[in-house]
Amino acid sequence: MIKKYLLFLCLIIAELISNASAQERELLYSVSLTDKLRNIATKIQDINQAKVPYAELTENNDYFARIIPRQYILTESNEVQENAVLGAKPFVFFTTPEGIYGKSLLEIYLEIGYKAENIIKWQRNQEMIVIVFRYPKNIILSKIKNGHLPKVWDQNIYVPTWNNVFSIFHRLTKNGTIKPNKPGGSEFAPEKLFFNDEAQKVFILNFPETEKIKSTPYPNLKLEGGKNWDYRELLERKLSIFEHFQGNGRTLNGINSANIKTENGLFEFIGPNMKINDFPEFAIIDLGMLIIKDTYTLEND
Repeated sequence: MIKKYLLFLCLIIAELISNASAQERELLYSVSLTDKLRNIATKIQDINQAKVPYAELTENNDYFARIIPRQYILTESNEVQENAVLGAKPFVFFTTPEGIYGKSLLEIYLEIGYKAENIIKWQRNQEMIVIVFRYPKNIILSKIKNGHLPKVWDQNIYVPTWNNVFSIFHRLTKNGTIKPNKPGGSEFAPEKLFFNDEAQKVFILNFPETEKIKSTPYPNLKLEGGKNWDYRELLERKLSIFEHFQGNGRTLNGINSANIKTENGLFEFIGPNMKINDFPEFAIIDLGMLIIKDTYTLEND
């Protein structure tokens, strides 16, 4: 029943935005727009571009894509803000550009794991952009998946397996700072993680029960509570490891539960946060916004 409701809800949202998504998306800003990057941007701009099936996606890419609220990246005149960064954590998630070809903003939200209720609560009427970018040459895609990270671990892009995520979280925690007076709900930490006290750091660094975290569904962990849930909740707050995270390098569509624990879904990666202006190549494309209204509201516009 819940699944049918969510499907129905998403169909309504898709119908409401169908007219707005019919036009070509605007290229808002770019730096070093090479032929390859221009080709990628053009395909994202074209809402009628053919979608790439999951089986035909490839993880061997030089360019990556991240969806971000426009207000955090661009000024009113569409210049990149001086301190604009890729995300709110020292390491951030992103996907490959091919995964969003031909997809509406709603479809993109669902593909990267947003639930319908979260879309309605947090994403409606929010102007969004996608940034397609290439890291500097010293930051490369690592083949490591077992969590045994290299010495210079913070200059790599990783497939976010559970083992890699645990290792990244451990290292970020080890380098984190103590900010006892910072509000707990404010988790903007683009350079270093912060903790309310030393005990919180010690808890993460000494936490041993990672197999339980990997194998137990998120709702079950939450219901059970205890130290396992405390650790899982910190993973979410400090590193954005949300409920939909599978730990196999693929995203989970926010409404299609048939994808669970499969190789379906977009490729996802986790890499070091950077200032937008420090990327050697990037293009910013307008994705518009989801506008959700009822018929009476539409009549009054």
